[in-house]
Amino acid sequence: MNNTWKTALLQAAVLTFEELCFLFPETELTEEQQRATADAAVCVRFQGPFHGALQVNLCGQVLSIVTANILGEEDAPTPAQQLDALGEIANIICGNLLPHIAGAHAIFQLDAPQVVDAAEAPASASMACVTDVQLGLERGRVDLRLWAQQAVAASLGEL
Repeated sequence: MNNTWKTALLQAAVLTFEELCFLFPETELTEEQQRATADAAVCVRFQGPFHGALQVNLCGQVLSIVTANILGEEDAPTPAQQLDALGEIANIICGNLLPHIAGAHAIFQLDAPQVVDAAEAPASASMACVTDVQLGLERGRVDLRLWAQQAVAASLGEL
């Protein structure tokens, strides 16, 4: 896996959770965070100088906390609001990540986030996971996986 891409994904995720969700992710996971199971997952596909997808899984029942923080409300958010919030988080992370790995002048188009099964990879035989990151959030965690077309995965340093 490419350390430059991993660092960029880590930075984009930390910044998003700090500034949008008012949570402070940790790179060292507690035992409780490690055991947490996925509550919801979304995938944002993108096209541009290369195509791929970013998958974001929230684990350990932190989705309602994240959503309430984004909305600034104390009332429990609806399931639809929670999935919308997770999709927005994925969009923001992906939008901040891609210029770091492809250059500021690269133009990408992001598809609307899609709710996916956390255990499934993006349905494309032409893509491979190029990096992943786990961050602790409260009593849960976020898992992020960046997928890119096979040719990019095989030659990461050549973009």
